[in-house]
Amino acid sequence: MINSNDYKHKKLKENMSNLNKRGQLTIFIIVAVVILSVILVLLFYPKIKVAISGDLNPDSYLAKCIEPAIKPKLDLMAKQGGYLNPEGFLFYQNTRIKYLCYTPEFYKVCQVQQPMIKAHVEQELTKVVADKAKICMDNLKKEYESRGYSVMVGKSDYKVEMVPGKIRINFEMPMSITKETTQTYKEFNADLNSQMYDLLMIAQSIVEFESTLGDSETLIYMQYYPDLRVDKTKLSDGTKVYKLTNVVTKESFTFASRSLSWPPGYGTG
Repeated sequence: MINSNDYKHKKLKENMSNLNKRGQLTIFIIVAVVILSVILVLLFYPKIKVAISGDLNPDSYLAKCIEPAIKPKLDLMAKQGGYLNPEGFLFYQNTRIKYLCYTPEFYKVCQVQQPMIKAHVEQELTKVVADKAKICMDNLKKEYESRGYSVMVGKSDYKVEMVPGKIRINFEMPMSITKETTQTYKEFNADLNSQMYDLLMIAQSIVEFESTLGDSETLIYMQYYPDLRVDKTKLSDGTKVYKLTNVVTKESFTFASRSLSWPPGYGTG
């Protein structure tokens, strides 16, 4: 006969053994989770660190800062033949549109009013966003300082350039930033996506045809530039209004020309 105390002792040992095994399994799982967590942290810590702190990209920072000042001015200039306050303009559909080529006479080709339209747009934009450009440069310095950098900045300047596919604001801004190590910069380039360069170059080409032949064949341009639409509206006084549009970006450039015009009623009888 099995003693009841022995039976209880045996069952207790079995229960303790089971608890010990479950406890060991639990500890093993916890240890495995901790080890896995450590491995994941070691593997992904650099990426996690960047996501949390984020290295400052000065080019992107300046582009984001100055874009709200550049875009509205450029949009207005593009509607007015590349000028904010045009002189020698056509008032058409409540808009002052600059004559880029003009003659008041009949039977004669026009004289070019602005031979370098791209350079003019760049110069005018550079002037009108001067205050904002200075603010953006000051803000970049303050942003680095807020992140614990020691910053030294030399004499700064900037200019706006139209390049293929972009509006580039070149910040000539000698800067050295120090935190553990020192980084030195001579300039920054803030790029804004835009197809205005192509539109301005096409406008200049059309003006050259207007000044030499008295007209232009717009279909050729649309065949060469698949994303381009050219609308040419002829008015009763001999003026032609050109609107060049990039059908993808929806950017446009409008200007006027009066060249090789005929008197009203000429050729009718």
